[in-house]
Amino acid sequence: MINIFICDLKSKEEVWHLAVSPNTTISSLLDEILGISQDVNVGVFGKLIDKSYTLQDNDRVEFYEDILIDPKIRRKKRVIK
Repeated sequence: MINIFICDLKSKEEVWHLAVSPNTTISSLLDEILGISQDVNVGVFGKLIDKSYTLQDNDRVEFYEDILIDPKIRRKKRVIK
């Protein structure tokens, strides 16, 4: 078994510890273990990862929301106000 850490979708402070079998991919983690749809953006240690990535021991799996507006544009608009 390998140990992974999962950052909650809604709360940035909540982290779950989970033990999964070796050769578990992100895709199988989403479908079989967590029951989450495949159209979610997933990363490991802050880097966006393909769904075929095989999890390693002590990986931190993070879920990302879609960006609605570019942060640079938002800062420029805030400065103009």
